[in-house]
Amino acid sequence: MQGRGEELRRIELLLSDALRGQSGAVLVHGEAGIGKTGLLEHAAARAQGLRVLRVEGIESEMELGFSGLHQLFLPVL
Repeated sequence: MQGRGEELRRIELLLSDALRGQSGAVLVHGEAGIGKTGLLEHAAARAQGLRVLRVEGIESEMELGFSGLHQLFLPVL
């Protein structure tokens, strides 16, 4: 991914920390079309040995509190 070296390094560090049992988080935000999905797909592809959970925001559920968390964690309950 051109021009995303710093973001990719942060993702790699987050994943290596997770494999060593350290928690962490990364926030990916910005306008449409700037490559957020590409960064997340890269992270998921590199997360070997880790469980990857995904959820998509649905505009019609925007007013429902915690609907995204419900979708995210329901499969692992």
